[in-house]
Amino acid sequence: MPPIHKLKKVILGFFLSFVLFIIGGAITIFILGTDYLTMDDSPPPSTTDAIIVLSGNIERLEHGAELFRNGGADHMILTNSTENGTTKKEAISLGVPGQAIIEEPSAQSTYENAKFSMEVIKEEDFESAIVVTSDYHSRRTKMTFDDIYDEEADLYYSFADSGFASSDGLSEQEKMITFSEYAKIIGYSFRLLFE
Repeated sequence: MPPIHKLKKVILGFFLSFVLFIIGGAITIFILGTDYLTMDDSPPPSTTDAIIVLSGNIERLEHGAELFRNGGADHMILTNSTENGTTKKEAISLGVPGQAIIEEPSAQSTYENAKFSMEVIKEEDFESAIVVTSDYHSRRTKMTFDDIYDEEADLYYSFADSGFASSDGLSEQEKMITFSEYAKIIGYSFRLLFE
């Protein structure tokens, strides 16, 4: 068989694999739905050393500040603290004392949120933390943090309500979030597998 035919078969094989992957993803989303993305909080038995707030939106910081004001921790770690919605100034305006805030300015992804916050946890010799993110982002966050921390600290999770709910039908933005989260969960699963 001439080499051009082999190349065509390889290209066709990749194309068919891609189509099956897309169809499989769509079926998975249909079967699992949006509820799979959201998880329940795992409240700590008592106060923790830190609250880790992931960047992304102000609701996460507001939720983390409420936990702090209610005695959830002695410190607050702001991941990607340069992004609006996660700045030290905003945390202070929500009632978190400046001396309790630890800024981590470099994270650009959930993976880096986990990796860089763990470096802070180790540097500060903390033993426990509450991780705060949005409800729709909860499964990927827990999967990532549990893998990267690998029992380096006791982690608990608390999720900010984003209004993300399938019971009232999905808006276009919620459909985009759902597709994006499923794609990222698949990508992160492979990435964490080879770490």
